[in-house]
Amino acid sequence: MMMKARLMRSVLLPALAVAALAACGKDDEHPHGEARPVPVTVRQVGVADVEVVERTVGRILDPRAARIPAELAAKVLWVGADVGDVVRKEQVLARLDDREVRARVAAARAEAARLAARIPAQERLVKRYRKLADEKFVSPTMLDQAEAELAALKQARRAALAALERARLALAHTVVKAPMDGVIQRRFVAAGDFVKAGGPLFQLVSGHGGHDARITVSLPFPETRSGVIRVGQRVRLRLPSGGPVVTARIDELSPMVGAANGAFEARVRMANPGGWRPGGSVIVEVVVAVHRHAVVVPEAAVVQRPDGEVAYVIADGRAHARRVTTGAHLDGSIEILRGLMAGDTVAVDGAAFLDDGATVRVSQPGGPPAGAHDRGGA
Repeated sequence: MMMKARLMRSVLLPALAVAALAACGKDDEHPHGEARPVPVTVRQVGVADVEVVERTVGRILDPRAARIPAELAAKVLWVGADVGDVVRKEQVLARLDDREVRARVAAARAEAARLAARIPAQERLVKRYRKLADEKFVSPTMLDQAEAELAALKQARRAALAALERARLALAHTVVKAPMDGVIQRRFVAAGDFVKAGGPLFQLVSGHGGHDARITVSLPFPETRSGVIRVGQRVRLRLPSGGPVVTARIDELSPMVGAANGAFEARVRMANPGGWRPGGSVIVEVVVAVHRHAVVVPEAAVVQRPDGEVAYVIADGRAHARRVTTGAHLDGSIEILRGLMAGDTVAVDGAAFLDDGATVRVSQPGGPPAGAHDRGGA
């Protein structure tokens, strides 16, 4: 009897488990056989003026100070000025080792001379081949080859002359001169030091005196942003510690000293808001574009699917998937370039659990249009 009871339990227990799972499945379905509606919150798609911004950390400069960098990597042979010295414009402040640069000048000059000597002979050969080609004594191919050789020699000579000019410029840079009248505020090197290209040698302060009523802010950017940063663009600046946000405009663009990767800086000249000290950092936003009347939705309304980003438009109790193309990411919202129109109602909370055609239950009425008060950023 005990054996029979064990056998019945081994048969009945799996059957009861299957029945329980089936009952649970039925509970998850709508009374008419459909899946239960997915609870969602909704928002109406709105429009807003979206600011596309580039963010960076700037540095406050002293407008009276000029940092004098080394224009090439070399050993410092002589230093002729120290902190506190009054110097005049074009006064020699230091000399760098010029032996390698002089060798480059000599090599470039010799190469340019060698090519210059070959060009007249090749010109005469081309002239003779043209005459012989007219008389059918040489083939057109030989004439083409002679002309190509002449063109290559001329191009090579132009390159050699350019190399010579660069070498001469580097030689001039081994003599470090003051760019203006002033006082040496800092000296960064001593005789015997090796400096890298772009490394600081001196900091020179204008002798005109003055106060901190005006400052300059340097804004660094990578080369990839050179196409979007322009003079005249509006910028917002604030200190990392907080305080008021100051609005100004870009006054100047220039390559960064010593940057070999194409980085550049924008400069903003402005009145000192008060307490902004040279050497300090500034949080900066540059407004590079404004998209007027852009379509915007809350970030949660855009869902990443295997075939791209989608938003779910809610209509007649169902979710309808729309492929969307997004633009600028705002504070809590996203610009929609394609796929939605102002006035559409989209799912927000719960959107990630939807599929195309799913039934929904709106758990709260739609709020004001998304982006009605947003200010954007990239």
